[in-house]
Amino acid sequence: MNNITVVVPIYKDWDTLKICINSLKNCIHEYNKVYFVNDMGSEWEQIQKKILEEIKGLPNFYYFKNDFNMGFVKTCNKAVKELDESNNDILLLNSDTKVTEGSIREMRNILYMAEKHGVVCPRSNNATLLTVPVRNNSALSLSPEESWKVYSDIKDILPRYSIIPTGVGFAMLIKRKLINEFGLFDEIFGKGYNEENDFCMRINQYGYNTVMANRAFIYHYAARSFGNERIELEQQNRELLKERYPFYTICVDQYFSRNIDPIDFFADLLCDNIYGKKRVLVSLYEIPTKYNGTAEYGLSFLDEFYKLYSAIYDIHILINAVSDEVFHISEKYPNVWYAHTVCGQAYHIAFVPSQIFHIEHLFILNKTCLKYIFCMQDIISLRSNYILAYDQVRQDVFRKSIHYCDGMVTISQFSLEDTMKYFPEEFTLRNIPNAVIYHGVRTKKNTEYSKDYRLAFDEYFFVFGNKFKHKFLIETLEVLKNSSYNFIFIGALKEGYIGSNIYGYMSGKLEEEFINYLIKKSCGIIFPSLYEGFGLPILKGIEFDKKIVLNNNELNRELKAYFASYSENMLLFDECKEIVDMLELIATNTEVHYKEDKKLVRTWKEVAVDSEMFIRKILEQETDIKLLRARWIEMCQLEHIVEMSVSKKHFTEQAKLFSQKHMPKLYNVLKRVKRNITK
Repeated sequence: MNNITVVVPIYKDWDTLKICINSLKNCIHEYNKVYFVNDMGSEWEQIQKKILEEIKGLPNFYYFKNDFNMGFVKTCNKAVKELDESNNDILLLNSDTKVTEGSIREMRNILYMAEKHGVVCPRSNNATLLTVPVRNNSALSLSPEESWKVYSDIKDILPRYSIIPTGVGFAMLIKRKLINEFGLFDEIFGKGYNEENDFCMRINQYGYNTVMANRAFIYHYAARSFGNERIELEQQNRELLKERYPFYTICVDQYFSRNIDPIDFFADLLCDNIYGKKRVLVSLYEIPTKYNGTAEYGLSFLDEFYKLYSAIYDIHILINAVSDEVFHISEKYPNVWYAHTVCGQAYHIAFVPSQIFHIEHLFILNKTCLKYIFCMQDIISLRSNYILAYDQVRQDVFRKSIHYCDGMVTISQFSLEDTMKYFPEEFTLRNIPNAVIYHGVRTKKNTEYSKDYRLAFDEYFFVFGNKFKHKFLIETLEVLKNSSYNFIFIGALKEGYIGSNIYGYMSGKLEEEFINYLIKKSCGIIFPSLYEGFGLPILKGIEFDKKIVLNNNELNRELKAYFASYSENMLLFDECKEIVDMLELIATNTEVHYKEDKKLVRTWKEVAVDSEMFIRKILEQETDIKLLRARWIEMCQLEHIVEMSVSKKHFTEQAKLFSQKHMPKLYNVLKRVKRNITK
C-alpha cells in the first residue's frame, strides 16, 4: 500500500478551513503528507497568514499558492501532477470538511482490498449518495451532529464497503497508478462540479470501481465556495457528463432502486433521533372497488385507528386511485398516497388490514417500509383448485407475504391455524409474531335510510352468499325453495326471482346501507358458508339483534364461544335439511336473548386498540437485519424482472433463469403478459 498525499484546494472561508486543518492534525501520520493549495480567492492573503500559523512546525504539512485563480479543477491537477513529486495515492479533500479519527486509514485499507478498487469515498453528513441518512422524510435538513448520530447507530450493521456508481469530490482517495494512466480531472469542467463523476466514469470503463467506505466518516459543511453560482455550474457540467456517458443516470437510478443496502436506505428509520413520531402506513392497497368484508374491515379499522392514534403516530394511507374514488379516502384524511406517488416516502411500519394479493403490493412495501404487518384473513383461494388455477401467483405472493413479514394478524384462531398448516415450513423457519384480532361491530346503527327501498317480500329470511362454491349457497337454496317461508339472498348471477319464495341480488353490487336495510327488515339471517376466516354476518346479527343459522364448522364453533353472550342466538346445522327446522324455531320467537341480559359488543374501536398494541410490540422489537436484507434483495430482483418483462416485452436470459428457479408460477404469468403485449 502506498502512502497518501492529502490535497486541500482553498478558495475562501477560513472558518471551515480551520476546522479542516485541526482535524487533519489529529488524523495524519508522519508518513503521509498534506498540501494546502491557495487558489487566490478574494481573501487569499489573510487565509495564507492563518494557514502558515496553523501548520507551523508540522514537517509533513505544506502550503502552496497559485500565481492566479485557476479554479478547482486545474488546482487539483496542478497539485497532483506538479507539486507532489511522490508516488503517493491522492486524497482530494475539500476545505469545508472535518476528518474523523481513523477514517483515512480505513479508506486506505478499503482501497487495497481489491485490485479493481480505484476510488474510495467516506460517509458524510452532506455528500449526495454518501450522506447518512441518504434520504429522510423530514422537511428540514439534518444537522451534522444528527447525521453523525445516525451513522454511529448503523455503521456496524452496514457492510464494510459498498460498490457505488460514482464518487463525490469532497473526499476522494484515488490510486496513484490510475492518475498516471488515465489522468485526473478534465479541465473542460472549469471551476468544478461533475469533474469527479467524469473521472469515476472514465476509469470504470476499464473495470475500476468507486467504493464507499462505510466505516469512515468525514464531515462536509455547507458548500460556501461558489455560493449561488453552484447551481448554474452543476447544471452546465451535468449536461456535458450526460453527453459523454448517457448511461450515467441509469447507473445512479439502479443504485438507489436495487443496489443500495437496505440498512442505508432505511437509515433514518433505524435511528430514533430524527422523527418525533413513528411513521405508520395503513395500506388499503387491496381494498376493492365494492363493499364487502375486506372493505368493511379496512375502512372500519382506519376510521377508529386514525381517531385514536393520529396524535401519537404520523399516520399515512396507501390506496389505489379507483378505490379512493369509491370510498373518498383522500377527502377524509390527510397524507393519502397512491402507488405512483408514495415513492420517496418511508415508514417505520406498515399495517395492512387485509391479505396481500398482488406482488406489486409487496414491491411497494419493500421500498417504503422498514417493517410490515399484514392480516391473513383466510386461504380458501389456495385450498380450492378451481380458484387457484386462474391465479397461481397468489400462492407465491401469500407465501412471500408470510416469509418476509415482521408480524401477522389473523381474524380468528381457525384462520391462524389453517394458515400455519398450509405453510408449515414458513412457521418452522422462524418464530413469526402473530396475533388473533377478531372483527368488531359498528356501534352507530343506521336508523334512517336515504331511499325508500321496495322489497320482494314483507316478511323474509336474509341469506348471505356469493358465487363461490364454499359459500354453500346453491345447496342451501335448493332446500329453501320447498319452504313455506320467503327468502332474500345475495349471491345471484342476476337480480330476480328464483321460484316464488326466493329473490336474489348480485353480490358485490350492493351498497352497505341497502344490505343493512335488508338485515334490519328480516326475520333472521342464514349464513351457510362452509369456510370463512371470520363470519361477518354474525356481527350483523349482533348489530341488528337477529338470530342466525350457521354451518357447524370449526370457525363458527370458535365464534360461538367467543361471542358467548350472543351464543344462544347462533343455531348450528350439520346438514342443509336441518335449516328448515331451525327456521321454524326462529319464526316462533324472533326475539334475541343475551346471557344475563348483557349485550356484550366488540367494537371496531377495540379492534383498533388491539391492533395498535400489536403494532407497538413489533415497533419495539429490534429490526431483523438478516430478514430485511433477504426481503430487499429478492423483492428488488423480482420487481426488476416484472419491469423488464412488461416494459421491454421480453425476458433477458438472466431474468428467465431467476424467475424459472425462484418463481416458476410468476414466470408463467409473465410469459402470458408478454404474449398479450406483443399481439
